[in-house]
Amino acid sequence: MRVNHERLHQRMAEERLDAVVSTTAENLTYLTGIDSVHLGMFPHSGRAFAVLSQDTRAGAVFVCGRCEVDQFLDADEPIREAVAYGPFFREVPEEAALGPQDELLREVSWDTRFDTALSALAHAIRSTCPGGGRVGVDEEGVPADFLEALAKELSGWQIVPAAQHLRWVRQVKTPQELERIAAAAAVAENAIRATVAITEQGVTERELVREFNRSVAAQGGVPKFTLIRIGANAVAGQRRPTGTPLQRGQAIWFDVGAVVGGYWCDIARVCTLGEPDTRLARLYDAVLAGEQQALDAARPGMSGHQLFDLTVDSVRAAGIPHYRRNHVGHGIGVEVYDPVLIRPGSTGELEPGTVVNIETPYYEFGFGCVHVEDPFVVGSDGNRLLTTLPRDLIVLP
Repeated sequence: MRVNHERLHQRMAEERLDAVVSTTAENLTYLTGIDSVHLGMFPHSGRAFAVLSQDTRAGAVFVCGRCEVDQFLDADEPIREAVAYGPFFREVPEEAALGPQDELLREVSWDTRFDTALSALAHAIRSTCPGGGRVGVDEEGVPADFLEALAKELSGWQIVPAAQHLRWVRQVKTPQELERIAAAAAVAENAIRATVAITEQGVTERELVREFNRSVAAQGGVPKFTLIRIGANAVAGQRRPTGTPLQRGQAIWFDVGAVVGGYWCDIARVCTLGEPDTRLARLYDAVLAGEQQALDAARPGMSGHQLFDLTVDSVRAAGIPHYRRNHVGHGIGVEVYDPVLIRPGSTGELEPGTVVNIETPYYEFGFGCVHVEDPFVVGSDGNRLLTTLPRDLIVLP
């Protein structure tokens, strides 16, 4: 199973929660495996929920608009009940022979008790913990007035914020999650390989971006950010790709992310057409040394700021004495930035099963960027890299 039920049950017991409610697309995916079409299309106004009791393995109540209620059939975690709200029509001719899944969908579709997301969610909470209780609701996916209205609707229940609790649960990945993160990373790595394969003098940033996105989509992923810049353009890496043509001796900077099966990848590499100049190679070696030090030294119990300090110090010692950063990594999973954040002041601690996306970019006007980034899982007996693409500077003949 993807859900870390032991941690979820532990946190619910510690916080005396009788139920938890997801409101964001990421937490819905984590608790059910459902990639909500509605939340993807309408991230600010869409409403879809998963409600779990203290018996977290018993399955969630999935609440969504009637149009997308068919998605409960795609869940890869148990669904105890599917509750639909709002208008939508699926007709059943008298002569239609329904299979088992169509019959399940018909039953849910024709339950027209609930007109609004609020009334449907209130029903789900009542059925999950009848008689009242303390309910943790992820406050990040709904506006404050929705939570206020929910509290009025459920006068015998206490509604408390729970986003931080769900993030804490998600910090330690299950074996299935580790497989999915590695699989997502492999998609990005394959797409980098495909993009490098079309690299030649005169190729433009737009063509490189198009090839990367094509490869991700062909592998079943969804590109989320494709930052590929040539030479000095990489200092402004968040800008749109341009028609800048690649010249021999120039570098190509990749900082690319995608979602595959509900899980994020976030990988960085640098490629040069022909032998790199001495300074570029030296700077790349320095940022790679910092990443390697983080891979070697990260351990359970280390705080995010401790890992930040030793990584930055390693880059400085390896050849960039003025190196500075706002962060050098983050957790990754159903969100691109899961706990722990690797930045100054971060008190969150690494645990066995925490996945760290470590990165050591260096940006400079007139030069561009050198950057390497990879996910690794923290272990009690050593850390394990979740990528296979070589981390050395990629040099094309």
